[in-house]
Amino acid sequence: MDERGKNGLISRVLTTKPFLIIRNVVAVVITLGLLAYLIYYINPKTFAETIIQVDPWILLIAFFISVLMILIKVIRWKYIVNKLDVNISFWKTLQLTFIGSFGASVTPAKIGDILRAFYLSKWTATKESSSVFSVILDRVMDLISIGIFSIIALPFFFVGLESIIKWGIAGGLAVVAIVVFFVFNRRIIKKIVLLLARLKSKKNTGEEENEPKAIKYIEDYYSHLNCFNLQDYSILSFLSFSFWILLGTQVSLLIFSLSPEVMSFQNTLTIIGIMAIAAIVSLLPISLSGIGIRDFTITFLVYYSLLIQSEYAFSASIIQTVFNMLIPALVGGIFVLILRRKKKQKNEL
Repeated sequence: MDERGKNGLISRVLTTKPFLIIRNVVAVVITLGLLAYLIYYINPKTFAETIIQVDPWILLIAFFISVLMILIKVIRWKYIVNKLDVNISFWKTLQLTFIGSFGASVTPAKIGDILRAFYLSKWTATKESSSVFSVILDRVMDLISIGIFSIIALPFFFVGLESIIKWGIAGGLAVVAIVVFFVFNRRIIKKIVLLLARLKSKKNTGEEENEPKAIKYIEDYYSHLNCFNLQDYSILSFLSFSFWILLGTQVSLLIFSLSPEVMSFQNTLTIIGIMAIAAIVSLLPISLSGIGIRDFTITFLVYYSLLIQSEYAFSASIIQTVFNMLIPALVGGIFVLILRRKKKQKNEL
């Protein structure tokens, strides 16, 4: 079997219903298993008491930071689609961002975030290739920020984690290099586009049938890259860095409001680095949106880098997961249900 035949076979296997069911079942089992293990390790009673001890005012501030983070995501994506000459209101962009959160929450490695691209093409006169590009670039800027923050923050780690620092910095550099390689490598982009085309069509078509569309998508992809200059990437980077600074500040507030440790610049920067590492680890497509894997990573690294008790780190991780992922996903799910209901009513007329 030649390479084209192998790629077509792999694409068909990855998009079959049994594979998707098995993948989702495994993701659910791993997510719940890791969360159950952490609660058991900490002790359910201790975990419940820690959650109850969180200052309501700290919760309110943390929730407000979540709102700011959502607004940054909306502004960043709207900036991208506007550069592509897509006319869409702030309200519509906000709705689509929530819909993307819903898709990301129910899929491994947040691949469901691509859902907002398909709704963007439906709501506007935007080509599907432009919609997909906007989401890809949005995620790329996020990933580059994650890699850079892990490189910047890791040297602030201490308490015998020198080996983790060394590998973490190497990992951060690798993430940045891999992301840039993926963005500008035509062959890789073609494979991603072919897979997305199959996922969208849900038909048992091979690579040969999808290749003409993929080639057109790739041509559009590189033409879209030409719409952005250094100033645009600087603005997008600033927004992405602001998002991660807010996330680190949010988790730091939650952790240090519970623990006897003092919140400082160094400690906050360490937390940002930990969140960046957790985000990298959660990209492994083996749990729902990285939940469980991310919480385990945060709990472990906070304890071994700052000597803060596990129940404090885990509680903070769970709260930020609820604020930053589950609540936006719930809102996005409501929007999806409303859209499907409207579509059904329209078809019945």
